Amino acid sequence: MTASWAVLFDMDGTLVDTEVLLLEALAEELAASGVRAVIRPEELRGRDVAGNLARLTTLMPAPVPAPELYARVEGRVLDRLRLGVVPLPGAVGLLGALRRARVPCALVSSSYRAMVDAVLPSLGGAGFAVTVAGDEVRRPKPDPEAYLTAAARLGIAPGRCVVVEDSPAGLRSGRAAGCVTVAVAPTAEPVALGVPGLTGLTVERLARLVDTEAAPAGPRGAG
Repeated sequence: MTASWAVLFDMDGTLVDTEVLLLEALAEELAASGVRAVIRPEELRGRDVAGNLARLTTLMPAPVPAPELYARVEGRVLDRLRLGVVPLPGAVGLLGALRRARVPCALVSSSYRAMVDAVLPSLGGAGFAVTVAGDEVRRPKPDPEAYLTAAARLGIAPGRCVVVEDSPAGLRSGRAAGCVTVAVAPTAEPVALGVPGLTGLTVERLARLVDTEAAPAGPRGAG
């Protein structure tokens, strides 16, 4: 019997770490344009692609349309991702345990569809029932739209969904959707549970969390 609750995973920084690949690709693209700039991870983490591109275009010596810059950077990142990316510790084991327990799972990422699809094979055929990419919603995280969309497609009330995230924007998105939020990185955001990584999570622990900490069904509004 399929479980009556679900787990909605962020991708970057939660299941895999593509941040290094992205930073390398950005540095290469900027260098090719004659720009020597140091981009810190925290400047990009948890933000939507459009917002990051808007900032990065200001670093270019000549105006570059954001779609063109994205296409250049995406090409570099996809070349790397297609070679495979190592899942973060505990990711494959937890996804497999949830699958065996028949707990529906969704992948909800701010990355665009091409990047999501390039990462999925590295997660060992995780079998997500639903995947939502950043270019498939009108309002990116921290707006709740992405997580509300995933919950609706799974047919499970947001209050019975656990959002597993590493970024403040993602946690705010999950909380605003009315989901139970779990942080897998240090955060000042209010969460139902904070753990140092996915290895601290089990199906049983998540199930108890839903039963004891489940938020009221439905969105609480953006925030």
